[in-house]
Amino acid sequence: MARYSIRNDMALKVLIRKLAESVKQPSSFTRLANLVSSTGKKITTDTIIDYLNYLEDTWIMFSLENYASKLADKVSNKKYYFMDNGILSLFLMDPETSLLENLVAVTLKKRYGDALYFYHRNIEVDFYLDEGHKAIQVSYSLKDPETRKREVNALLKLAENVAVDDLCIITRDEEEMIVEGEKTIRVVPVWRWLLDDEG
Repeated sequence: MARYSIRNDMALKVLIRKLAESVKQPSSFTRLANLVSSTGKKITTDTIIDYLNYLEDTWIMFSLENYASKLADKVSNKKYYFMDNGILSLFLMDPETSLLENLVAVTLKKRYGDALYFYHRNIEVDFYLDEGHKAIQVSYSLKDPETRKREVNALLKLAENVAVDDLCIITRDEEEMIVEGEKTIRVVPVWRWLLDDEG
């Protein structure tokens, strides 16, 4: 706040809390401005854009663009992750799933930099790497049949639309190989995935 002479410190705090609550979801500039303003601290979209830039410039957060969207939407509707799970955990009541995805996001960002995206067009895939033809979903557990079906189907539908050779679901502690037609999906516990340099 001192570096950028921010006067509306409450709005910045509310913004950070809202980003923490929606860490797994894309957030548009307009939506964030409306969310912050709804708490009684009116803020413009331009100010939200400035605050998001400050958060990225100071390495508190980083953003991912939607690989499947057009340029305007790529810029204005991103997913935001925290550089430190410890900071993120301060804002969450039920943190397990969000912390798992944030950890994977941070690790992928370190490994692949600006080549990392998410994919959202009729389907949602957490992480997509065009250069490596990789697609990664993050799910705390696949024991629930509906969750399993959703995560597997998203990867299979993505493989129908774009070139992808490596399909992976990262879980807390489950491991298996799922074979669907000609596609194989690796289910990997996060600890094993973190030890794998190739990810």
